[in-house]
Amino acid sequence: MDPSLPLTASQALALGNPAMCLLFALGFACIWAHERPRTYLLLYAAAFAVYAAGTLLRIFDRPDATGDDLAAAVLYVGSALLLARGLFARCGIDADGSPLGALGIALLVLLLHFHIMQNDVPAFAYTLGVGMGALLLLAWMRLGKLRRGAAADQVLYWVLPFVSAGLFLGISWVAGSTPHSAGEFVQPDIWLQALPPIGLALALGGSLFASALSDLITPLKHERVTDPLTQLKNRRNFEDLSHGRLQRHPAYPFSLILLDLDTFKSINDTYGHAAGDATLAETGRIIRDCIRAGDMAWRLGGDEFAILMPGTPAAGAAQVAERIRAQLAVTRLEMPLGDFAVTASFGIAQSWVDEPLYELFARTDILLYAAKRQGRDRITCASGQDRVDARDAAAPGKGEEMLSL
Repeated sequence: MDPSLPLTASQALALGNPAMCLLFALGFACIWAHERPRTYLLLYAAAFAVYAAGTLLRIFDRPDATGDDLAAAVLYVGSALLLARGLFARCGIDADGSPLGALGIALLVLLLHFHIMQNDVPAFAYTLGVGMGALLLLAWMRLGKLRRGAAADQVLYWVLPFVSAGLFLGISWVAGSTPHSAGEFVQPDIWLQALPPIGLALALGGSLFASALSDLITPLKHERVTDPLTQLKNRRNFEDLSHGRLQRHPAYPFSLILLDLDTFKSINDTYGHAAGDATLAETGRIIRDCIRAGDMAWRLGGDEFAILMPGTPAAGAAQVAERIRAQLAVTRLEMPLGDFAVTASFGIAQSWVDEPLYELFARTDILLYAAKRQGRDRITCASGQDRVDARDAAAPGKGEEMLSL
């Protein structure tokens, strides 16, 4: 090729694959620079950079350099091994016990044999394609964790066997048909030769990039809606949810529990704010231990907490509240100024059909303060399914509409 001439369309297309891989490598390196503990991003970047180097070596194949094909093949195999190690590192899988290393060495030995000993170009090309596909497929078989992960992980899980199949069927054909004369990029069937590798690189790189971004976004979303002290959801999350309606069938009600620690201010005044923080953290732990999968719990601020229990009537919610109350009462916190226990008061209300959460909250809050007035360390919930105003239920003479534990 005359260096003074601009690239033709076929030449530009041939360079599209390594250019895309280098962009992915740069992207992964940039994300790693922001998130240094995620070392698997460096392995991703290295895998795509090494693959791009091997592809460039194939494109600019020199007639007087008989080792270019072998060097490119070594780079291809190395990129597959680096990618597999990165996937294992991301999923917390021990790669030392994997047969990938042995398979990689065996593949390199076969490539060396077909290239030097037999000079069999088709066998060399097909061995490379099938071997790389086998490496990724073997790695995929240990990545079942991705199938149970977020949407981006599930997409990545199914892209990997697709790419493996593409390597089985396509890369060996492309490698076998690439010309060996100086200055030639590709043969006339450039579109059929270049597009499959570009498509595979785009599918694999895109799914890896999406899963990496998901790893960055998920903690940020968690921090946005999580109270750092108790590890429960925060008030912002509760308020966002309160703008909607509780969609349910009449036979499967929601119940809301509100709980407020008794004499919490005296704990801060007597034992210090560190003791107050320890009390809140311990309360959060007890709540997490007592609620069921599917229940939602929040720290609304200060020493007030909320628990929403789908598919649970008020009587069932009262049983969970009693477990929390009893465990709090027997838990003693040891601090430098002494040890102490804490109690809590509870209000429980059962939702009405299509009732907004803020209305359910208002009714439950009244019952909580009724428990406070009755002496603290107790549970008050509105019994029955009727639309009895909680203010009436909490008033003297209306005890038949309230269950106090």
